[in-house]
Amino acid sequence: MCLMCRVFLLQTFIIVVYAQTSQIIRDYFVYKNVTRVVGFSCGDVDEDFLTMKLLTDVGISTAIKPAGSQIDIPRYLDTDRTMGVFVDIRCPNQNVSGIFNEGTTHRMYDYSYAWLIFGSNLNDSLQSLNDSGFSIVTDFAILLPNDTDYVFYDIYNHCKMRGGMLNITWLGSWRENEGLTINLTDSRINRRRDYHGMRAKAAGIVLHRPKNVSLIDYLEGDSLEVMDNWPKFGHTLLSHVADMFNFTMDLIEIDHWEKNDSNGPLMGTLKRDDADLGYYPSILTIERYGYARVIFPQWPTRTCFMFRTIPATKMKPWIILKPFAADTWYSIILIVVITILILSCILKLERADDYGCSISALIAVAALCQQGFPSLSNQSASRIALIQITVFGLLVYNYYGAAIVSARLNEPLQKMNDSLYSLAHSKMQMAAEKNVFFNFLLRNPRPDVQYFRPFWNAIPESKRFISIQEGVEGIKRGGFAYHADPDDIYPSIELAFDKQMICQLTEVHLLKSELGLWSNLKSHFHEISKIALLRINTSGLRRREIRRRSARKPYCPSDEIFVSSVTIYEAAPILFLLLFGMIISLIVFGIEYFVFYTMNSKRTSDITPGIKPSIKSSIKSSIKLSVKPSIKSNIKSDIKLGIKPSIKQGIKPSIKPNIKQDIKSDVKTDTKIDKKDKILLKDNAPPKNNIILVLPEASNLFQQVLMSKRYQ
Repeated sequence: MCLMCRVFLLQTFIIVVYAQTSQIIRDYFVYKNVTRVVGFSCGDVDEDFLTMKLLTDVGISTAIKPAGSQIDIPRYLDTDRTMGVFVDIRCPNQNVSGIFNEGTTHRMYDYSYAWLIFGSNLNDSLQSLNDSGFSIVTDFAILLPNDTDYVFYDIYNHCKMRGGMLNITWLGSWRENEGLTINLTDSRINRRRDYHGMRAKAAGIVLHRPKNVSLIDYLEGDSLEVMDNWPKFGHTLLSHVADMFNFTMDLIEIDHWEKNDSNGPLMGTLKRDDADLGYYPSILTIERYGYARVIFPQWPTRTCFMFRTIPATKMKPWIILKPFAADTWYSIILIVVITILILSCILKLERADDYGCSISALIAVAALCQQGFPSLSNQSASRIALIQITVFGLLVYNYYGAAIVSARLNEPLQKMNDSLYSLAHSKMQMAAEKNVFFNFLLRNPRPDVQYFRPFWNAIPESKRFISIQEGVEGIKRGGFAYHADPDDIYPSIELAFDKQMICQLTEVHLLKSELGLWSNLKSHFHEISKIALLRINTSGLRRREIRRRSARKPYCPSDEIFVSSVTIYEAAPILFLLLFGMIISLIVFGIEYFVFYTMNSKRTSDITPGIKPSIKSSIKSSIKLSVKPSIKSNIKSDIKLGIKPSIKQGIKPSIKPNIKQDIKSDVKTDTKIDKKDKILLKDNAPPKNNIILVLPEASNLFQQVLMSKRYQ
């Protein structure tokens, strides 16, 4: 009978213990607010069934496996949500250390997992743990039985790799009548924030540090020379993080980038776990996510090609018509045509010497161009018309000139679009600052970057990379695009450029991106850095550091007007218009000369055959002999025949033997002799009698003309 009682009491105790364990699991994971629970038990079916029933009743899905069974831990514990994991290490002859090792390998001690360990005593429980993967965010509790209740202990380690110690803190208790009691209600980050001076390793790329300056002094210094802004900025932010959580940083300096390294030396350092953090902000790319983890995007970076947009680098043929709109030009032309017709009619009615449309058009154009015009009439109507034309031309001239000046002063620069396609087709010379990330930027798969890459590769290797000073001089000359970090080149541009050049500065970005601070994939400082950087961002420290480390963009006074000389491209249309007018004038002159010469030759041939040969000898003998008194009667008879009195006075007794001299003295005052011994009227006007006298037979022709009926 006593034996049966003992067996019954033992079974009752076991049932009570099972019930208490299942209730503890239920209460703890309900408190943790998980959606799924995975357990590793000792394999008791009744206990497992009771645990699953209690968890299912509160809406938590459950899966329980024996602790010693062969299970694919990564697949079994894979989750996208918060998961609860309990492990019973009290099972005899079962090795549970493999579960903890797999958890360390696959980083299962972060925010996604809440661990609950059932142990018999604290020392044995701690010996079975692998705390290499523990961090400040690890949620790991050990449940130990007490005389009257169960006690929870909070277990964590800041970073065992960097000398961290395992921390054990009393978390709470569970009693059958009272249930679960948690005493540590503060967040894990706040109660674990003291790292006790732990030394973390931080790596970064530094290229311009002087040899006589230590790395820490260089990164913390406020040198007037703006170089290595990115690592200085990152180091400052991580220094604030270290101050918040009481740890120090051992700095690693990287001063080179291998040519075939597509992701950079910092990513390789973080992937090898040689450093916990990177103080050099790096560009966020998909390829780098396999090497490290982004803590927080911090610096809105931009690298770009810079060049000057020089105005009027191309000839604009229609610039002379730009001051007036098309309808304005049509109105001016219509008014000019009407003015020409009215002026021609007025001059015709006033019987002016020349009243054709050509002279009226010439007067109108001269007035528009402010060149003046001849006075053709003294009548009031014509003068009023000329005054009207003058005023109209003055107004048009002034409006045109003012429009040109205003348009030239206020014309905005036609800057190139922020596009690599436009830069590739601009045919400008290009070069770049030799930095560690330029070739990495060209590997970006974006279409515009890949389209631009062959144009860059076509540049000879020796001319691709030049110093900032040479690049600034090239930009200053014009027609040259230089790629650099704006924070590096802005100070040099501000010193070398004047205000107009600064306003002409144009930027085409190679790659707009965000710079972020990175940590290695297993970093125990990732979460605290993320939290601290978020606080730094919201407090304004990040914005302050960006202003402190960024170079000031050269200021362009947009309210000022810059007056520059007129370039040949702007004056070319006017010069071409002048050249066109000269060519037209020469063509018209050639046509007029040809027509006039042909008409004169024809008239000469018509007059010469009309002179009879029988008269030539008598005229010649009469001229050779001195004039005698007996000639007077002949002269009088000639006068009766109709010889002009002016010709009569030209014949005197004192005629010299030199015939040419006699002819020159007897020819009317409105005639002249050209180089071909032709007697012409002044201004090449055709003679009214349509007669041309040709030497050396001028004496015979002269008297023949005097006696001809045509001349009379």
